[in-house]
Amino acid sequence: MKSKNSKLMYVSAAVLAAGAVAGVNTQNAHAAEVQKQADKNEAQKTIDQNQKDLTQTQDQLNKAQADRDDTVRKIPDAQANVLTADSNNQSAQSGLANAQDQLKTAQVAQAKAQANYDASYENNVKSAQNDVNKANADVQSAQEQINVQNTKQAEALSNQKGQEAALKTNTETLNKTNEEISKTRGQVEQAQKTYDDVNKEYQPVKAELDKQAKEAQAAQKAAHENAKELTQAQNELKAAQDTANKAAETINNAQAKLNSDTNALNGAKSELSNKQKQASDLTSQRDQVAKDLQAAQNKMNTAKAELDADKDAVVNTMVMPQVYKDTVKKWTGKEHTNDYYKEMEAASWIGWTQNEYKHNEAEKNHMVDLKHMSRADQIELNKFGIDLINQLRTQIGVDPWTFNESALDFANAIADRYVKDDWDSDKDGHDSAAINELAHQYGLHYTVSRKDGTYSKDSQYYENLMTDLFGWTEIPFKQAKANADKFGNPYNYSDQQLAYDMNNTYSHSQDDYNNRLDDMDHLKNQVYNAVKRFAFNYNEWLHAYGILSQDFFDYSAKGKNYAAISFSVKPTPNHWGDDDLQLHFINVHESMVLDPKVFNVNANIPLTDDKSELKKQYTDNLVLVNTLTPKKANLDNQINGLTNDIKGLNTRISDLTKSISDTNKTLADAKATKEDADKKIAVLPGRVQELKDKQASLDKAQSKAEADLATYQAKNKDLLAQFNAAKSNLDKLTAKLNDLNGAKSKAESAVAESKANLAKATSELSAISSRLDELKAKLSTAKTTKEEADANLAKAKAAYDEYVSTHKDVIDNLNKANSELADKTKAYNEAKEDAAKTDKEYQAAQDELTKLNNHIEDLSTAITNYESKIKQLNTTINKQKADQKRAALDAQINKALDNVSAPNQAANTSTGAQAGTSSSVGLVRTVDSVGTVSTTQSSKVLTNTIVRSNNASVLSPQTKKLVAQANASKNSLPQTGANDKLSVFAALAGLSLASLGLGSLVGDKKRKRN
Repeated sequence: MKSKNSKLMYVSAAVLAAGAVAGVNTQNAHAAEVQKQADKNEAQKTIDQNQKDLTQTQDQLNKAQADRDDTVRKIPDAQANVLTADSNNQSAQSGLANAQDQLKTAQVAQAKAQANYDASYENNVKSAQNDVNKANADVQSAQEQINVQNTKQAEALSNQKGQEAALKTNTETLNKTNEEISKTRGQVEQAQKTYDDVNKEYQPVKAELDKQAKEAQAAQKAAHENAKELTQAQNELKAAQDTANKAAETINNAQAKLNSDTNALNGAKSELSNKQKQASDLTSQRDQVAKDLQAAQNKMNTAKAELDADKDAVVNTMVMPQVYKDTVKKWTGKEHTNDYYKEMEAASWIGWTQNEYKHNEAEKNHMVDLKHMSRADQIELNKFGIDLINQLRTQIGVDPWTFNESALDFANAIADRYVKDDWDSDKDGHDSAAINELAHQYGLHYTVSRKDGTYSKDSQYYENLMTDLFGWTEIPFKQAKANADKFGNPYNYSDQQLAYDMNNTYSHSQDDYNNRLDDMDHLKNQVYNAVKRFAFNYNEWLHAYGILSQDFFDYSAKGKNYAAISFSVKPTPNHWGDDDLQLHFINVHESMVLDPKVFNVNANIPLTDDKSELKKQYTDNLVLVNTLTPKKANLDNQINGLTNDIKGLNTRISDLTKSISDTNKTLADAKATKEDADKKIAVLPGRVQELKDKQASLDKAQSKAEADLATYQAKNKDLLAQFNAAKSNLDKLTAKLNDLNGAKSKAESAVAESKANLAKATSELSAISSRLDELKAKLSTAKTTKEEADANLAKAKAAYDEYVSTHKDVIDNLNKANSELADKTKAYNEAKEDAAKTDKEYQAAQDELTKLNNHIEDLSTAITNYESKIKQLNTTINKQKADQKRAALDAQINKALDNVSAPNQAANTSTGAQAGTSSSVGLVRTVDSVGTVSTTQSSKVLTNTIVRSNNASVLSPQTKKLVAQANASKNSLPQTGANDKLSVFAALAGLSLASLGLGSLVGDKKRKRN
C-alpha cells in the first residue's frame, strides 16, 4: 500500500498538470464556463428528479407496507373462519355418510319386505277397480253428452220458434211502414203549397227586419268594445297597483336578505381566516414532520447503503412494529382473554413477516465446532445475538443488555450441565435444578425446594431456552409458501404454521454432521430465528416479555442486565429420536447478584464495532420513521379536514357573494318595476273615467236600436207567426217522410235476415236429433259393461280380503319398511343439502384466505421492488452529488491555478546570496500577493516565477523540474507555510480526495464481521 506522502504527491502533480493544461487557452473560457453552468444545471435537474422519484417511491413503499400490515391483521380471522368452516364441513360430510348408510339399510329392508309380499291380489283389485272406474267414466261421459245434446235440442227448438216469430213481426212492420209513407207524402205536398203562399208576403218584411237587427247589433258591438276597453283599463290599474305593492314588498325582503347575507359573508370570511391559519399552522407542523421524516429516511437509507456497501459486511436488524408495542401496552397488567391472544397473534405475525435473516456468504466457510467452541466464536455469536435483542429493547425504550464475561462463563456452565445430564429439553423443558445449583456457585440468587431443601426443579430466574434440531432452522416465509404451492399442502397448514415450521437446511458433510460442526452463517441464522421466535411467537409471549423486560418481567427494564448466549448439543437423540441443539439465552439482572467477587459485574465485553454507529443510525432512524409516519398521517388527516372545511367555506362565500349580487339585482329590478307601476297609476284613473262616460252614451244608443227592432217585430207579428208555422210544419213533415223511408229500408233488411236465420235454425235442429240418437245407443252399451265390471271387482276384493286376513304379519312388515324408508330418504336429503351448504361455506372461506395470502405476497413483492428502487435511487443520488461536488472542487482548483499566474511580463529568474529575492521589486510584490513557491534542495535556493506569454499561463522549466524532483522523493513534500504554492495545491488535492471519499488517506479500515 502506498504511503500517505506518495499518494499526496501523486495527486498534487496531477493537479499541477491539470492547472497547466487548463491555462493553455483562455480565449474560450467564457464559453466553457457557460457550458459548465449548463451541465451543472442539467445535473442538478437530474438529481432533483431522482429525489422526487425517491420521495414518491418511499410514499408508495409506506402505503404498500401499511396495506400489507392491514391485510396481515385479517389473516388470523380468515384462518379461523377456514378452520371453523372445515370443521363444520367435515361434520356435515360425516353426517351425510351416516345418513347414506342408514338409507341403504332401509332400502335393503324394504326390498326384503316387498319380496315377501304377494302383490297379485292387490294388483287384481286395482285392475278390477280400474275397469269399474273406466266403465263408470264411459257411462257418465255418454250421459253427459246426451244431456248436452238435450240442452242443445231445446235451445235449437226455441231458436227456431223465435226466428219464425221475428219473421212475422218484421214483415208486419214493413207493411205498416209502406202505408205510413204513402199517407205522409200527401201531407208534405199540401204543407209546401201553404209555405209558398205565406213566403211571398214575408220576404219584404224580412228585409226590413234584417236591416234593423243589423243596426241593433252594431250598437251592441260598440257598447261591448268600449266595455271591454274599460275593463282592460281597470285591470291595468289594479295590476299596476298590485305590482307596485309587490315590488315594495320585494324591496323590503331583498334589503333584509342583503343585510343577512352580508353578515353571513363577513362571518364566513372570519371563519375562513381562522381555518386558513389553523391549516397553515398544521401545514408548518406537517412540513416539519415530513422534513424530519425525510431526514430520518435519508439517514436510514444512507446508513443501510453504507452497511450494504461491502458485500461481506451483512447487517441483520430486528424491527419492532408499532402495532406490537401498542398491543403489549394495551394488555399490560390485564387478564389475558381470548382477545389478547388474537391481537398478540396478529401483531406478532406482522413482526415475523417484517424481519428476515440476511445471509453472509463469507461466513458459510467459517466452520464452528459446537462441542468445543472457541472463545472467539462464542464472543462473535454472543455479540450478534445480544445486539439483536438490544435493537428490540432500544425500540421499546428499556435499557440494553450488557455482554459480560461472568455471564458467559455462567451460560457455558449451564450448557455443559445440559450435556452432562443428557437433558431432553424438548421433553422436560429447563434443567432448573442444575441452573439453581450453578447460580449458587456463581454468587447469584437461586431457589430451593420447600419439601427437602434441594435445588428447585420447578423454577429458575435466568434462562430463556430455544431447542432446535441440529442443522434445522426456519426458512423464509416466501420460500415456505412457494414450496407449499409447488409441492402441495396436504395437511392444510396455515401461513403461520408454514412460517414457524423448521426445515433441514444443513449443507455440510455427514462427518461434519456427526461431529456437530456447523458454519457461522447458519448458527447466526439459528440465533436470529431464536430471538425472532421469542419475540414474535403465535401462541405465547412469556419468552418475549422475558428478553424484552415487559409486563411480568418489568423489574429488569432498567438497570444492568448481564447477558450471554451459550450452545449445547444433546449427546443422544431426544425422545422423538432427533438430534437437539439447545440455545441458552442467559440474563442476570443486577439485583440478582449476591457476590460481585464471584460474579464479576465489571468484566463486561463491549458490543460496539466499526459498524455500530451505522447500525445505531439505521435502527434509531428506522424507529423515528415508524414514529413520524403515523404522526404525519394524522397531521395530513387534520389538514385534509381543514382543507375540506376551507373548501366548504370558500363555496359558502362564493354562494353568499353570488346571492348578494343576485339580491342587489333583484332590489334594483324591484325598484325599477315599482317606478314603472307608479307611472301607470298616475295615468290610468283618467283613462278609466273617460271610458265610463263613453259607455253611458253607447248603452243608450244600443237600447234605442233594440227598442226600434222590437216595435217593428210587434207590428208584423201575425205574418211572422204564419211564416214560422208554415215553415215549421213543412220541415216537420219532410223530416218524418225521410225517417219513414229509412225505417222501410231497415224493415226490408230485417225480413231478409229473419228468413236466413230460420233456415239455419231448422238445419241445426235436425243435426242435433241425429246425434242424440247415436249417444243413447252408446249409453246403453256402457251400462252393460259397467254391470260386468262391478261383478269382477267384488270377486277380486273378496280374494284380496282373504289374503290380507291370512298374511297380516307380511303386510305389517312392508308398511313398517316403507315408513322407515321414507324417513331415511328424507334424512338423507336433508344431510345432503347441509353438506353442500357447508362445503360451499368452506370453499368461500378458503378462497378468502387464499385471496388475502395472494394479496400479501403481491404487496411483499411490491415492497421488495420499492426497497430495491429506493436503494438504487439513493446510490444514484449519492454518486451524482459526489460527482457534482467533485466538479465544483475541480473548478475551484482550476480557478486557484489561474490565480497563481503572474502578470504578463518577461521571465525573470535570479539566484543569489539572499534566498527568495527577485531582481524586480514589482514582480516580487505581485507574486507575493499570491504566494511564492520556494523549494530547498542540495543547499540551493531556487526562486520560481510564472512565465506568461500570449495570455497563456504555463509552468516555467524551473517549476517543472521541481515537480519532477518532488515526485521522485517520498519525503520531499514541502511544508513551508500558508504562502507556499505547493501547499495550496496540496490543500486543493486533499479537498479533491475528500470528495472521492478517501478522507485522510489512512490505511484501509479493517472490516468487522457481525
